[in-house]
Amino acid sequence: MARLIDRIIRDPEAEREDVMVWPTHIVTRQSTDIYANNDPHIAEVLKYIHENISQKISVDDLVSLVPLSRRLLETRFKRSMSTSIYDYIIQVRIEKMTQLLSEGMSVSEAAVELGFSDIKNVSRSFKQLKGITPSEYRQQVIQGKF
Repeated sequence: MARLIDRIIRDPEAEREDVMVWPTHIVTRQSTDIYANNDPHIAEVLKYIHENISQKISVDDLVSLVPLSRRLLETRFKRSMSTSIYDYIIQVRIEKMTQLLSEGMSVSEAAVELGFSDIKNVSRSFKQLKGITPSEYRQQVIQGKF
């Protein structure tokens, strides 16, 4: 690829060729797009979740951020995001875990980094969402399949 770029820079008339570059992983942007939501309270909760995903996050922590009761927050979150707060936190953690595994972290290092206390729960949740275990995912990343 570098040779092709060099050749084109040196000779703008040089013959071009298509080069296919496969992505290694997807990185979620840390922008306001993640928090785009018509409900400002849900947007605030989403922002907090994404910015603190490596910490232990409870629904009570989120309730303290907004002027809503727990029940109302859970209801509005479910209506807005089509999932429960707890399930959303797990989904974000697993997505972050795939990123960390793709960057070369071990499964146990990634689990600790994301505040998972039990590796069995991590593996079960990961497999439910991704269809394979974290170890299988990491192995496939190493082999270049992801």
